[in-house]
Amino acid sequence: MTTTTSYQIVKEILAGQHDEELANIMRAIADRQIALRGTVTLSNFGIGDRVKFNSSCGTRYLIGHTAQVVGKRRTKVVVQLDKPVGRFVRMTADGPVSAEITVPLAIIDLL
Repeated sequence: MTTTTSYQIVKEILAGQHDEELANIMRAIADRQIALRGTVTLSNFGIGDRVKFNSSCGTRYLIGHTAQVVGKRRTKVVVQLDKPVGRFVRMTADGPVSAEITVPLAIIDLL
């Protein structure tokens, strides 16, 4: 799909032209995101990449939070949260910072 075509679809959705199909569109998007998670490999991630915790994350309060990739391990990536929460907050002289969190690829999506 070209950028022009995707831009047109977004414009149509914002204009209400697909209101009766919004639930189906959201389901299709969610299904597609789940399918794509299975194809992601460690090589898809680079240091500095932005990621978001998805619904597969077992630590429920992290779902939806964004982070930055700061390292890689054999089969996982290391991230730091943009806004540290819960047990991942570390206090420094400059204030709270995120702990480094090693996570499996299945619980994060590239932004």
